[in-house]
Amino acid sequence: MKLGYWKIRGLAEPIRMLLRYLEQDFEEVVYECGDAPDYDKSCWFDVKFTLGYDFPNLPYLEDGDVKLTETIPILSYIAAKNGLEPKDAGAAASLDMALHFMYDLNFTNVRICYGSKSNLDENLSSTVIAAQPRFKLLAQFLGEKKFLGGDKPAAADFFMFEMLDRWVRLDRNAIHDFPTLTGFMKRFQELPTLSNYFTDPDSTRNWPLNNKRAYFK
Repeated sequence: MKLGYWKIRGLAEPIRMLLRYLEQDFEEVVYECGDAPDYDKSCWFDVKFTLGYDFPNLPYLEDGDVKLTETIPILSYIAAKNGLEPKDAGAAASLDMALHFMYDLNFTNVRICYGSKSNLDENLSSTVIAAQPRFKLLAQFLGEKKFLGGDKPAAADFFMFEMLDRWVRLDRNAIHDFPTLTGFMKRFQELPTLSNYFTDPDSTRNWPLNNKRAYFK
């Protein structure tokens, strides 16, 4: 199995976490953005259309004859292959709905990170406030469950943890009013097979959230 992405957490970190959770060996192909002022990305663009993907993009996953791009399909494929997704079609669709909801919420975070310092200073507070109703919906969706997948995490849980962690790093009080969400993060960090991921100083968890062009990294 081969996973390709930038040398950042970005949109690949939920996939990396899922693979670590499953204790799945994989080869990581890392592309690194150049420094300012050009932020050269030729390391990726020079090979983008030569790798045999239907819709070339990062992240990408190669698993035998299976070649996928985009975070959500990759997460869903790995989780389904390893029996982590619900067998009931309605339950599976509900988790997929939550994944897409969280993808939009994640992008709100990414967008302000890639703005200027003045934009971040001026709009951080209002951006976090505007996200509160969506955090509330997510907390209600999780409810009393340990994970979105029930007693064990599903694909959506790995994206949820990374998305929430991004918000907390941007503003440590971002989800302070939602103990359901902070409790979820604590439980997730206690998953036994992720112990090394969270404690190893060489873990990709310690990589920047965003690429070099972003003000908030």
